[in-house]
Amino acid sequence: MKKIVLLLLVSFLLVSCWPTTDNGEFARQEYKPVIIARTALESSIAFQNSQPIIKAGKIYIKDDLMFINDVNKGFHVYDYTDPNKPIRLHFIKAPGATDLAIKGNTLYINQAVDLVTATFNPATKKFTVTNRNRYVFPQKQAPNGSNAYTKENEIIIDWTLIK
Repeated sequence: MKKIVLLLLVSFLLVSCWPTTDNGEFARQEYKPVIIARTALESSIAFQNSQPIIKAGKIYIKDDLMFINDVNKGFHVYDYTDPNKPIRLHFIKAPGATDLAIKGNTLYINQAVDLVTATFNPATKKFTVTNRNRYVFPQKQAPNGSNAYTKENEIIIDWTLIK
């Protein structure tokens, strides 16, 4: 009996936390896709000066370098020689990117729907895109799980909340 009462109480508390509209209906957040043309996506990756982090994502450490994803924006590159004092070095602009993997000096970046291969030489600070595999990943979904219609050669790189 105690378990049933506890279960009902927890269920009530969870339901009461969901946002509702003025008339008591559940509120649904709506999002608008940020769309870029395929040609713009393919020329959008750039090696830039360091920038502040807006929305931190996954962190990847390779040797003396640390990469921090700025969700759907790119990757911040840090000198991680001293873990107590990482030094901001560069920003790899990659609209729509949320993850990377590294093997040797090769970076594998998921950029929206594409898998991009690039090389990075820390000694010369040379960053070069070497390959792009198109449509490896599905179009990005909104945080609420919804999808958007896109025309041919249009890629969703992010979603913005409609207020």
